[in-house]
Amino acid sequence: RPPQGWQWASKLRPTGTAQRAQGNLLAESLRPSIGSVRPSIHPSVMGACFARVFASERRQMMESEMMVASSTTEPLLRETEREAVTSLLRFMDQESQNDQHSMTEERLRHLCTLSYSENVELQRSSALCFYEISEKLVEPVTMEMLKPLIHLLLSPDIDVQKTSSLALSNLALHGPVDNKLVVVKAGALQPLVILLSSEDKEVQCNACGCITTLATLESNKVEIVKSGAIPPLLVLTSSSSTAQVKRNATGALLNLTHIENNRQRLVEAGAIAVFTRLLGSQDSEILFYSTAALSNLAVNVDHRREIMANGGGDKVLRHLISLMSGAIEKVQCQACLAVRNLASDSDNQQLIVRLGGLRALVPLLASGDVETVNAAVAALRNISICKGNEVPIVESGALHQLKKLVSFPNQIEIQCHSAGTIRNLAAEDQTMPIVESGCLDALAERLCELGTSPQTASDEMLTEVSGAIAILAGQPFVRKKIMALFDGNFYRTALSLTNSSYIEVQYNCAGIIGHLAIDEEYHSLLLEGRPSAMDYLSHFLLGREGKLCLIAVWTVSHFSAGSEKTKSLLRGSELMSRVAELSKGDETSDTTQLAQAAISNLKEMH
Repeated sequence: RPPQGWQWASKLRPTGTAQRAQGNLLAESLRPSIGSVRPSIHPSVMGACFARVFASERRQMMESEMMVASSTTEPLLRETEREAVTSLLRFMDQESQNDQHSMTEERLRHLCTLSYSENVELQRSSALCFYEISEKLVEPVTMEMLKPLIHLLLSPDIDVQKTSSLALSNLALHGPVDNKLVVVKAGALQPLVILLSSEDKEVQCNACGCITTLATLESNKVEIVKSGAIPPLLVLTSSSSTAQVKRNATGALLNLTHIENNRQRLVEAGAIAVFTRLLGSQDSEILFYSTAALSNLAVNVDHRREIMANGGGDKVLRHLISLMSGAIEKVQCQACLAVRNLASDSDNQQLIVRLGGLRALVPLLASGDVETVNAAVAALRNISICKGNEVPIVESGALHQLKKLVSFPNQIEIQCHSAGTIRNLAAEDQTMPIVESGCLDALAERLCELGTSPQTASDEMLTEVSGAIAILAGQPFVRKKIMALFDGNFYRTALSLTNSSYIEVQYNCAGIIGHLAIDEEYHSLLLEGRPSAMDYLSHFLLGREGKLCLIAVWTVSHFSAGSEKTKSLLRGSELMSRVAELSKGDETSDTTQLAQAAISNLKEMH
């Protein structure tokens, strides 16, 4: 047996990362899963008055504005302004019915004339024309096209602000992706940030919506924060704002959480308290955005501590657990992701269970939504790290779902999380319920499937499944069951995978064989059959990978305690020469002590 205190697999300390990773030490028995930032969202439907006006009415409004400008103020109009009004009226009359619009050089020149005019009616007409064009523009926007529209954002007239901000939102939302980049480069951010503090709710809503859309482009996220958008956006999430403004403001803040530096700026500005407050909203969109934003902030260990410190620690988790039990599927998913990230810290793992998190989480393992299942099983995997949670998890009935998820069709990540959770539970002496639930059979079947094409199989999936079985194989009754699996041929899969291209898979499968070698009755099959354990043992002992050498010596020490037939087979093998060399190493090392034990068992060497 290996020296007391040495284990072939050990527990992993949770590690945090903003990427979609499941830890850094793939060989370990326990591994947290840290959620990635969520995909960008687009703003909810904008609330400006002109968005609710039919096209024919918009044309009438624009013609009315132009006619007012050209009649009541005619003496004040310059010749270029009268020419611009005439041309744009002709456009509205002749081309506005077309399915597509384009920005001609002449049309842009006339729009510039009206946009830069000091006549408010002309500015309104220009803004309306920009809006009409923005709905059907087929070509990418240019800096030249945007300059007059951005100028209109700063008009003192509220109607001009409403319409121009909505036109800009259309160009960013419905046009080519590059439009978002050009809008920012053209200088739209500063005027938009100013409009966030407007006293008009529709202007606020349009500005928020436009910033939300611009923030779906990665390169814009940092620029938006630099423009000073965070403080006014946080203010707009308050109860005094309309539901539409709060939705767009929260959506914009969510999109900004996708950049690490932005997350720090958000936390410093007080975003955690804001998002926590919004978890109590009755609006499904706000719930979705705020839950996702908290999940994104929680990828950082310091931010997780601040989240938990807000409201005494229990407040956020109680909200999230309640949302996981709610009726809104997309919010359930985001709540699971937030719990998953918060469960990366050991202090939170037991608290989640104590607050009833398993009652909300386990039913979601059977959700019809793949993303929700993925989020739920990843959260459960992190919770299962904590010693003391294994019994509540088993009693929750989760094992019956995990058995199914090990082979969830076409979803490697779900398979990995479920196998990883079983692996965690196995490391905490839950072997009997794992076997009785059928999880061992499911793991063995999955390993055999993966073993038929190990070069194309997921390294993490191979690692998790083989690791779970190796831990379970530490129990005598499990070894008996393993040797009976697949008409007594399962062990051959484990033997063949000791030649895997992944070191951790080699290590885990060698662990399975090493445990089987504890029982003398299996020595003949393992050593004299094909494939033979002798092959990988020789390879491991001669290699440079210390952990593989160690597990090989451990396995040899088991074989050396077997029958005389087994001992004779070992004495005549080349691998014992290497074991003899290892026995002369550092007396305090596990490898040396195991090698000495093997030689002592054999009594003499040839």
